[in-house]
Amino acid sequence: MKPTRLAVTSCVTAVLLSGQGLLADWPEWRGPRRDGTSTEKNLPASWSPAGDNLAWKAPYGGRSGPVVFGDRVYLQTVVGTGDSVQERLVALDANTGKLVWEQRFNVFHSDVPAHRGGWASPSVDPATGIIYTFGAGGLLTATTPAGKPHWHRSLSEDYGLVSTHGGRTVSPIVEGNLVIVNALCVGWGDLGRGGNRWFAFDKNTGATVWVSSPQKKHYDTNMSPGIVTAVNGMNLLIVGGTDGTFHARKVNTGEQVWEFEISKRAILTGAVVNGTTAFITHSEENLDTSEMGMLAALDVGANGTLTRDKDTKWFNHGFQGGFASPVTDGERLYIVDNGAILGAFDLKDGRKAWEKILGTIQKSSPVLADGKLYIGTENGKFFILKPSATGVEVLDEDWLGSQETPEPVYGAPAVSGGRVFVTSAEATYAIGKTAPRAKTGTLVKPAAVAPSTEAPALVQVSPYEVMLSPGEKATFKARLFDAKGNFIREDKAGWALDQLGGSLADGVYTASAQSEGGYIKATVGALTGQARVRVVPPLPWSFDFDTWTGEAPPKHWTNTTGKVFVRDFDGSKGLTRVPDATPQRRTRVFMGPSTWSNYTVEADVRVTEKRRTMSDVGVIAQRYGLVLFGNSQKIELQPWQAVPGRSAAVPFAWKPDTWYRMKLQVQNEAGGVTVARGKVWPRGEAEPAAWTIEKKDVIGHREGAPGLYFDPANEIYMDNVKVGANQ
Repeated sequence: MKPTRLAVTSCVTAVLLSGQGLLADWPEWRGPRRDGTSTEKNLPASWSPAGDNLAWKAPYGGRSGPVVFGDRVYLQTVVGTGDSVQERLVALDANTGKLVWEQRFNVFHSDVPAHRGGWASPSVDPATGIIYTFGAGGLLTATTPAGKPHWHRSLSEDYGLVSTHGGRTVSPIVEGNLVIVNALCVGWGDLGRGGNRWFAFDKNTGATVWVSSPQKKHYDTNMSPGIVTAVNGMNLLIVGGTDGTFHARKVNTGEQVWEFEISKRAILTGAVVNGTTAFITHSEENLDTSEMGMLAALDVGANGTLTRDKDTKWFNHGFQGGFASPVTDGERLYIVDNGAILGAFDLKDGRKAWEKILGTIQKSSPVLADGKLYIGTENGKFFILKPSATGVEVLDEDWLGSQETPEPVYGAPAVSGGRVFVTSAEATYAIGKTAPRAKTGTLVKPAAVAPSTEAPALVQVSPYEVMLSPGEKATFKARLFDAKGNFIREDKAGWALDQLGGSLADGVYTASAQSEGGYIKATVGALTGQARVRVVPPLPWSFDFDTWTGEAPPKHWTNTTGKVFVRDFDGSKGLTRVPDATPQRRTRVFMGPSTWSNYTVEADVRVTEKRRTMSDVGVIAQRYGLVLFGNSQKIELQPWQAVPGRSAAVPFAWKPDTWYRMKLQVQNEAGGVTVARGKVWPRGEAEPAAWTIEKKDVIGHREGAPGLYFDPANEIYMDNVKVGANQ
């Protein structure tokens, strides 16, 4: 068995063979094979940040690791301070370190503070050179090699992505025609319950291809990098989940093949595959012992729910490798634990061969190339080590920055064109000769894959999800896959509507005139697949809920299931957000397209007070939140809630058990400036002429979905919701 990514990437990114070994690109966080290794030879064995064997140093640092393709080094970082903080994609000249271009992205609807942004690394498609980023707020972007926007998707608005404080964000995986990410989401319809989900998008258009929801529970956010391997005729994506479980999914369809639960917390590390064995690690509480941490070897060709006794070749407890993913040379597994202790383990039986203390705290994964381990630590040291069966030789050890003010390293190094690239919190270093770097980066289309001739086992409806206006049309196709997830053909299907109005003929759907959410079914023989459709009328909207039937809000709204209900109070119906003590308590409900701009959102709001605690409530327009804070008695306009310098705030005394009217208007102006204005007043009184709060945003959000905001320590009530174009 050979990893398919290895076969494809070798022909795509390799451009020459010489005495230096195979010179290749490093298009993703863990390299061309996604296992943290490189085939290059004659790589640096020593260097100095002061200049010895240092090709260049550039003042661009961050949490993510660099990726390299052709003559470019790409980084995802945070830039700016206060009111100008953004995430960005940076392109540096791989020979000089000079800035070629940068593309900046606003962060919105995120609880991640600025210093924990930019955690994910970019990923480059070797067939096109397009660069993909996944931001702290759930913005997935595709950028051309010239630095121009190609497409973007807002998972917070489209799928109810829940952003937590930690900032852990997965780096995109580019495989075939897909770009794949995962996140905790609370969507609508059959995706309405909260859960960590994997999303596959068409890498060329951004259209959703499949959504996979294999997890039964969710502990925490994660950043486990996936590895793709071929086994028994299947292309499998093996990746750790937020449920303490490693999962194997069919790449083309997202179907689960096997799962192996090993921890009571989220998995942050990636697996390494050697032959028919996957090696996995974690640092948290085990299921069968109070001892923390685990290493295990299991058969990648297994199926179903795996168990330790039946499906592992070996396992041992106690080594807490929870952030750094392992690497292997085919004889030993090398991994750095959370306390920066490097350990070597025999692949055959898991026996520890030796260990070496490198520091006291660790996030970065090691890279293995030319018989050397390249490792940066969060203490600010960078090591070049030569491992063997009996121990490890320190070839080079340097402080990045200085011993007094070290530069932490969070991301893995990259190896490409004879150089080693490492990014600290403050800078990026190119380690190697100052002579021009060996050329890489030839675009080569992957070889065509012959359609499967096996029997169909799954119908995939494409596109998987669309949002339409009344009367708008969309064309759907039925795509057949065999039992191993291999594409067979597009086929004619029987088409039907489920919980959806409008008309459907030969896969062409015409939306109804009403707002709704439902499904399109395609049947081929005994197989049925579905796509998801939301129909959203144009503005203006008005919801007073007095004639509403049932407790569920409009079906096409995200993030309401089990949280927001239509109920009677004060003699009429309205929305109730029930109290919540879960990590998903802070709730942003989105009601429409993420591409709208220049509109106003209004609502009546009321909160209760219990034990001297009031809830927070607000409305959302064009990615700005107008939020009333109960305990702190203030009102905020929030472009990025977790960054105080981005928000405007004024004191505002308001009472519990009292109705207030909130109004938020957002207007785009020239030069990228956006003006957001909000006002709040007691319901029943005349609307004040003056705005309560106003913000002129020079890096304005230029589009975004209308929404509602709830942070319910106690019950929150909302009524008479209106959305309309600015007047």
